[in-house]
Amino acid sequence: MTSPRDADILRELQSQIEASLRSLDHPVMVENEVELLDLTAADWRLELEFGKLLFQAWNPGRSITRRVEGIAYRDRGRLGLFVRKPGGRETTTLEFRELDRTPERTGRVEGRRRFRQALAAMLAQEYPGWRLEHVSARSDREHSFSAWYTRGLARQGRTGWAFLGLSEEEAPAAGDAVLAFALIWLDWLRSQAERIIPGLKLFLPPAAIPLTAQRVACLNQRAAQIQVYEWQPGRTHPLPVDVSDLGNIETHLVPHRQGEMLLDRHHEMLRGLLGEHFERVQIVPEASGLALSLRVLGLEVARVEGQLSPRIYFGLEGSYRRLDRDNQDEFQAFLGRVLELRRAPSPDPHHEFYRLQSERWLESLLVADLTKLDPELSPVGVYPQVPAFAAGDRGVLDILGATREGRLAVMELKLSEEINLPIQALDYWLRVKLLNESHQFSSRGYFPGLELSPAPPLLYLVAPAFRFHSTTHRLLRFFNPAVEVVQIGLSDRWREGVKILFRRDQHRTD
Repeated sequence: MTSPRDADILRELQSQIEASLRSLDHPVMVENEVELLDLTAADWRLELEFGKLLFQAWNPGRSITRRVEGIAYRDRGRLGLFVRKPGGRETTTLEFRELDRTPERTGRVEGRRRFRQALAAMLAQEYPGWRLEHVSARSDREHSFSAWYTRGLARQGRTGWAFLGLSEEEAPAAGDAVLAFALIWLDWLRSQAERIIPGLKLFLPPAAIPLTAQRVACLNQRAAQIQVYEWQPGRTHPLPVDVSDLGNIETHLVPHRQGEMLLDRHHEMLRGLLGEHFERVQIVPEASGLALSLRVLGLEVARVEGQLSPRIYFGLEGSYRRLDRDNQDEFQAFLGRVLELRRAPSPDPHHEFYRLQSERWLESLLVADLTKLDPELSPVGVYPQVPAFAAGDRGVLDILGATREGRLAVMELKLSEEINLPIQALDYWLRVKLLNESHQFSSRGYFPGLELSPAPPLLYLVAPAFRFHSTTHRLLRFFNPAVEVVQIGLSDRWREGVKILFRRDQHRTD
């Protein structure tokens, strides 16, 4: 319970934050130097709930919730807050700033300038006789160029090579997205020049090499020659990376059987607990096999932990309460209210019960019947949120399924525009391909009774039709033909029923 004094402190904090936000003419919300939402085109509120100060912002395609713990800084049209993501253990900084203010601090701008100069000097030494053009690290939203990278063109006569460099001082997100932004830069150069540009040279710090090299190996070398180099300022010569000889990428899959056993053990207990609502609540075993997630159209409303003596917690992420004899009625009222509001149409579409976890909502509709996306897909053997590990990195597949003939299908869902969507989805496609080749699905309890095809998996990119980023189709042109991509655009009113507005098959051979 929150003491009266603590509540007064939170109310004072709430008042200060609201005053600061209202003082901004055109506030945008930024986290890890990534703009999340333009608050002038979104709704937001800051409220005390269950003894916590929660900031919530949403527009038709996205919703964001953060627990506010304090003010980090407040100066020159910027407000930084110490926050935690729902369920998160680590405190991060969420910043609100004026739209037209320079996003980088002076130190970051200077660091990028030094990196740009060092990269240009190295290229001049490595490629004598080549002329460097368009060298820049400025952000350009119109063409989807990011200030994270130094980009340019090395030209000799009518031939030129696109290049892009990344400093090790940039955020981890820059390393994750480097290949997407590099291919966008290459595509733009080719559209602007009459010269021949056979491909792209990437100059990356060591931490960005393994993932980028794996992705490059899945591209079509006929579409572009991609050369990867390990390089940092202070090193005279870049070291070439052989992306065709990465060795065996160690992959492993979390077993599925343990979660199913936990579900069977607690099935009758949950039926009694949920009563008349049992059929309307999804019970999803977590990948660890140690907990069950109870969800209403993707929104987690309760958790069951433990095997022999289960502990039940209810509420939303960040405000769970242990279920006991004294709050049974409170749980039933909470669940009833969620069921009342989280439906389409909803009596209150602005309520958090309706807005939160939108992608999970869409996921729940598709998991219930994948044939809504493609009649070739099997309606059984469908797995949401599957953790798959590769080279020490943990990735979670939105949905894993298979066709009726046993060909695996990887589905990546997005409700907002995201440049890196195709490249991230390529990661999951590669993991599933490797797992299938090592026969891990059958040994881990997935797809019982179905003989899986050795063919490479299908890759589905699913989003509302007008929420695909404008660069998506350009990035897909660089994929290896072995990666068969099905791009599906949904109606924006997907909550009322999944309706397909378009389907585009990339590299389909059948």
